Amino acid sequence: MKANPTVFHILDLDRTLLDTSKLAHHLKEIIARHDVRLAEDISKQLASHARQQKSFFIFEYIAQRVGHEKLDRLVNELNYIAPASELLLPGANERITFAKSQPGWSVGILTYGSPRDQKIKLKLAGLQMERHLVTDEPKKGSTLASWKLPSGKYKLPIEFGGHTVDILTLDDDKLIAFDGLPDDVFGQWVTHASIGGAVEMQKLPPHIRAVADLGEAIEHLKTKIVF
Repeated sequence: MKANPTVFHILDLDRTLLDTSKLAHHLKEIIARHDVRLAEDISKQLASHARQQKSFFIFEYIAQRVGHEKLDRLVNELNYIAPASELLLPGANERITFAKSQPGWSVGILTYGSPRDQKIKLKLAGLQMERHLVTDEPKKGSTLASWKLPSGKYKLPIEFGGHTVDILTLDDDKLIAFDGLPDDVFGQWVTHASIGGAVEMQKLPPHIRAVADLGEAIEHLKTKIVF
């Protein structure tokens, strides 16, 4: 690997940078003050989607139940009660800072979900000014593979600047995100748990590493990228 390569760091949003569980908890508390049944229904939907390992588009669901105007008021109340700093997971700011710490390095948030939901979450987390792309493809590895040029470099989509880079990294909390990931991309599965047990049983390819948190993700990349 050449010294001082150009690197684009791709970060997931939900449960990687954003504490999605804390966001949902505060949101349900706010809703319960106005509509107990809706809060209970949201809890059931969250549990059901979790069992099925599916994403729940919470803001889309609320908008369908109470309308967009009321949703906007709830989001404003949530923003007041839970400032962005409280909704970010430990190490989120440090991971973004690290991704911009060298010449030729940059960062973007690639998030799976409903455009409405993800835009609201980005704003609540104070990340709306970071380059971001909302995708309907949970297998992000395949998306990254489509950016690869015959030269081996990667041509980023316009949402991420449209330039060409030597190296990609991908941090995500879901294993499905790494499906199709090219073997020259540094994949980091953020488990938010001690590495062991069920995590240890997963047979990961050499270019994908399980990390407990974003701090460990940073330290791992320091050993892999020459700069």
